[in-house]
Amino acid sequence: MRESKLPESARVVVIGGGIIGCSIAYHLADMGCKEVVLLERDQLTSGTTWHAAGLMTTYGSSSETALNIRRYSRELYARLEAETGQQTGFAPVGFIELAADGDRLEEQRRIAAFNRFHGNEVIELSPGEIRDLFPLARVDDLRSGFYCPTDGRINPVDITMALARGARTKGATILQNTPVEDVIVRNGEVRGVRTEKGDIRCEYVVNCAGMWARQLGEQSGVCIPNQAAEHYYLITDNIPGMSKDLPILEDPSLYAYYREETGGLMIGLFEKDCA
Repeated sequence: MRESKLPESARVVVIGGGIIGCSIAYHLADMGCKEVVLLERDQLTSGTTWHAAGLMTTYGSSSETALNIRRYSRELYARLEAETGQQTGFAPVGFIELAADGDRLEEQRRIAAFNRFHGNEVIELSPGEIRDLFPLARVDDLRSGFYCPTDGRINPVDITMALARGARTKGATILQNTPVEDVIVRNGEVRGVRTEKGDIRCEYVVNCAGMWARQLGEQSGVCIPNQAAEHYYLITDNIPGMSKDLPILEDPSLYAYYREETGGLMIGLFEKDCA
């Protein structure tokens, strides 16, 4: 798609073309906000989004606000493909949170009760039932599992492209290969943004620059408590009998999650003391 010219002015400039920036542009345009411009330094999803794990889980929230945000996201991803014609990869394969000790079991039972109270279906599983749903799991050292059957997975790149297409359809302008050099501030108020291609006057700037957000904010004297950290995942070779309907499995005691990926497993690994 041919890019639009850099406009002289906008009401809102969103900086960053990952899934968060595109979501904000989509929702602003959907609410009727006129003159929304999103600026991406490279190509959409070229930052953190392209290698995100794609877990779409509502379970785990102990806040009503967070739970409702997660449920809204699930509903949005379920209808976005029909609305935009762009695939999203949304698959409600289910999600299982494991409890490997007594403290974790008590914590997860409280979270499960909170979720059920707010209408989220959560089923407590025995170790044997976990193995039935996820045959590759070792379950002899587990106390229980908590299963949310309507959770699942998405393709983060496809979702972002769908949000971008929807934002454009609703009137937003999206410009790629347009790095923002600075936010223009006068008398303590945002007046615009400076790019390699020229300035855009605007009333509001939304910083969605991901791992560069902190650096960008510092240029305007704004401290953004956002720190990039290393995180690894690996994808195995094909595993015989692997099903695309395998639920997502998460074990907080091992700082790890597991899900199907191209006929094998994606295994995400977190470190307590990361770089």
